[in-house]
Amino acid sequence: MRIQINTDIVDAGTSWTTALSKLLTSLENMMRGNIADSMFLLNILNDIYLNRLSYLVVGLSTQLEKCHSLTAEVQVIVTMAQTELISSSEFDRLQLLYDRFLYLNITLNNFESSLNKEALKSSSSLHYFPIQLLVSDCGRLFVMTKDSLKLQTEWLKTFVGTVANTTNINLAIGDEGDGIFFNTTVFRSNMANLSQCLLSYQNELDSFKNKLTTFTFSAKFDYEPPPPTSLRKFNMHGVWLDTITSQYIANSLSKLDLATSLHANGNELLTNVDQLYSDIQTLIFSTVSDHINNQEKEMVTFYKDLLQRVASLQRYMFTNDTKLEQFVRRLSIWRMPIVNFQKSQVLSVLCINVLKLGVTV
Repeated sequence: MRIQINTDIVDAGTSWTTALSKLLTSLENMMRGNIADSMFLLNILNDIYLNRLSYLVVGLSTQLEKCHSLTAEVQVIVTMAQTELISSSEFDRLQLLYDRFLYLNITLNNFESSLNKEALKSSSSLHYFPIQLLVSDCGRLFVMTKDSLKLQTEWLKTFVGTVANTTNINLAIGDEGDGIFFNTTVFRSNMANLSQCLLSYQNELDSFKNKLTTFTFSAKFDYEPPPPTSLRKFNMHGVWLDTITSQYIANSLSKLDLATSLHANGNELLTNVDQLYSDIQTLIFSTVSDHINNQEKEMVTFYKDLLQRVASLQRYMFTNDTKLEQFVRRLSIWRMPIVNFQKSQVLSVLCINVLKLGVTV
């Protein structure tokens, strides 16, 4: 039993615990490699976005934010002007908002055509290019914002012209004051939401990178040696067995003496051997089980998150752009890891059911 324990559990050169450690290290290296591949993919996506798209996105979102805050300011001016005269400074703010509405309208109308032009100029041949920046409800929100902007611009033009020729603010507002304020509030909400939509792709890239750079590994397999008390008793019994065996071989003990000695001490020996095995099972085997379970959970969580993020990025790409799908298909998780166990009798298998991921790319 001592030889078996040393060979299969204790000895670093032949033990299955060493083999398991090699397996976990191999899986950890595989994940590190997939993280490096993902970072390479992110670098490509970030380069295209920064060189071809960021100026369009930031330019439009900045205009939306400025119009959003200035529209709220004008609402305050209009509300207060129902009881007070509009000052020249306040009138200038009205005129400034009107001018910004005109410029925002031009930018919105040119946004999609500008995206197409940048896609054609991209060095990636239309690959990895987020042409569909307005995904899900963002496309509908884009149209709603354009329509609301048109109505707000027409109303503000009339309002500014009326204010310039009258001191009766109620006449300038008209009979639909409550409806105007409500529509303006909705318009401001649409602008804020559209700005978030425009920045969603960059936010996903940043979140993806942050996830990859902060991911930690816990695959290292450490285990405690057999308990000293049980091992000491086990070794003492081993010495005792060696002693009586040598005495019997040297004819210092008769068969009866040998049988008597074994009968007197055999039960205690077997009890201590069982206790040692139980201690090893508790301290090492349970540790192995925990490590395998933790490794499986960690890998399933990591690859599920990775596939979900890639699938989310795919929504922004051209419909026939399969580069992200090809990236996923090349991940080494789809191939069985190979480990040199240094012992042909040892077979360790860790099965990760990737169907648990439940992600379609």
